[in-house]
Amino acid sequence: MEKQKSFESLVEAFEGKLTDADRELINIILGEPSEAVYLSSAELASKAAVHASTVVRLARKLGFDGFPDMRRRLRQDVEVKKIASDKIRQRIDLIEKGSNLSDLIESEIAAIAAISNTVSQSQIDSVVDKIESAKSIFIVGRGSAAPLMIHFERRLRRSGIYCRVALNLQRRDLAEQLVGIQKGDAIVIFGFQSFNSLPSGYSALIESARSVGAHSIAIGDATILTTRPKPDMVLSVSRPNEGVMQLRSGPMLVCEALAMTLLHKKSKKAVQGMEALEHLRANFLGVKEGK
Repeated sequence: MEKQKSFESLVEAFEGKLTDADRELINIILGEPSEAVYLSSAELASKAAVHASTVVRLARKLGFDGFPDMRRRLRQDVEVKKIASDKIRQRIDLIEKGSNLSDLIESEIAAIAAISNTVSQSQIDSVVDKIESAKSIFIVGRGSAAPLMIHFERRLRRSGIYCRVALNLQRRDLAEQLVGIQKGDAIVIFGFQSFNSLPSGYSALIESARSVGAHSIAIGDATILTTRPKPDMVLSVSRPNEGVMQLRSGPMLVCEALAMTLLHKKSKKAVQGMEALEHLRANFLGVKEGK
């Protein structure tokens, strides 16, 4: 018997158009699923500041008979996650309550534990295959994604993968950075918390990649599930209380998984990159200060 798809999986697989109102509803549902399952269509619409009919249209777009059918699926998703979170709760109950540190630890434990709900090793393997075969990697993002982008670029560079980082660029400058993009190249896009967090000119970015046969890969939270046009591959790391904490522990772990999988494959690029790095390190460490 085929496993029933979750609401989040249905959003990711949806090929049609999503309006701004649809995205707002989806962000609220995925950001606060435990609350959303108790809301009526009118209450959910009010929370998203959209018309009540938009909720019904979204449900039908995603293949449900109507809002009640969609809400039943959401309740099933919440129940599945509750079973997993109860196990986590038994662990984090040992953490002392009432301090910023303990709250932060609790939040990050829950965020990391939730990764397996949305990202699989097979997805990691598929993305690594595209990165490994690419001649050039373009890493694109803005704002709070900067530390993660820089770290990911460093991890890939150490494995012999040539990367170019395009951070906080406007459309004209981004277009200039992408001059020369070729078939088989890969664009890795980071996005978090809202559609506005995506790079300026996101749609043109995806369409340009598609027109030349380059691969587009998106890494982020539930926001990237609603982006259109859709990237070729998506690694969505949704976390509990999406809007509360700003840390990127989940996406950072996914980036580490990509880098480690690349090394474990012992690809020619990765092996040559590590050998070159070790050779350079030996040369630098062997040179006396002032020489």
